[in-house]
Amino acid sequence: MNKFVFTYLVKQDEKTWFDLTNSLYLLNKLILLKLKCSYKVLIFCEGPPSEKAGKLINFLLKKNINIKLKEISLKKYVKRDSSKDYISDFPHSSDCTKNFSLGYRDMCKFFAIDIFNDIELSDSEYYVRLDTDSFFLDVKDKFIKNIQNIKEDYGYINTSIQKEDKSVSLGFGNCLYEFCRGSESIKKISKNYLEICQEASKKPKIFYTNFEIIKLEWIKSDIYFKLLEHIVNSEGIYRFRWGDALIRYYSIKLIGADILPLKGCLYKHNKVFDSRIFHKRISSIIYSKIKHKFKNDSFEIRPSWMDRFFLSIKG
Repeated sequence: MNKFVFTYLVKQDEKTWFDLTNSLYLLNKLILLKLKCSYKVLIFCEGPPSEKAGKLINFLLKKNINIKLKEISLKKYVKRDSSKDYISDFPHSSDCTKNFSLGYRDMCKFFAIDIFNDIELSDSEYYVRLDTDSFFLDVKDKFIKNIQNIKEDYGYINTSIQKEDKSVSLGFGNCLYEFCRGSESIKKISKNYLEICQEASKKPKIFYTNFEIIKLEWIKSDIYFKLLEHIVNSEGIYRFRWGDALIRYYSIKLIGADILPLKGCLYKHNKVFDSRIFHKRISSIIYSKIKHKFKNDSFEIRPSWMDRFFLSIKG
């Protein structure tokens, strides 16, 4: 029995495989090699890896890192109904040049519910989700120890709770409220369900890092899956672009979970999250914002001496 299954979903293009290569390299260097428990890495993909990614995967396999590639068609995996009249490109809320494709919304559904039914997770106690552009830049012993010894239902990187854009949560609070009022459900959820549903409507929040640790026994519980199925059946993922982070945050608030905020790492997903000590956190946030402004914040590829100094990265 594995303690963890570290899970990626790879879009079949060169950029995504490039990111996966950097993410997996850093994951192995900073976390996997320090863990003293059994684990595996599960990579869902829609085709063969790029040459560079393939070389890294083969190298890690030779080093006895347990890695499995599972080739899927994402649309078929999530069982998206082609007869539905979903808008093909959901508009981005703050950038007129971008949109959210149906494939993106397939990904949200994949991470919200479908992944937990996969047989490849049956030999593991905890599921760990990473995106291909999830990069650990610095990890302290405290962070490794907390992961290694986790007993809680849910773990997330400390300091990463933030507001969700209301443009991609339309109707979500009402969907939760409908579930909570169900005769069978109301006895098993938080007594403050109305307040929680109102927050989801007015000031929605998420755990934003695209990194999470979930006890599979907990998330596969009957009440949790009933809530997930209710959300999926409402079609809000496809019609309103509800994300899996939004779904996870409010599922935890409604049903309840033992939560572990993970401290002691510097992590990048679109922006930098720092759960280390306070003075390092201030320095890294200011520095990364400046670098991001000038589009020069690819710290995961080859950090300069200045990057290492201001971000407090060693090695």
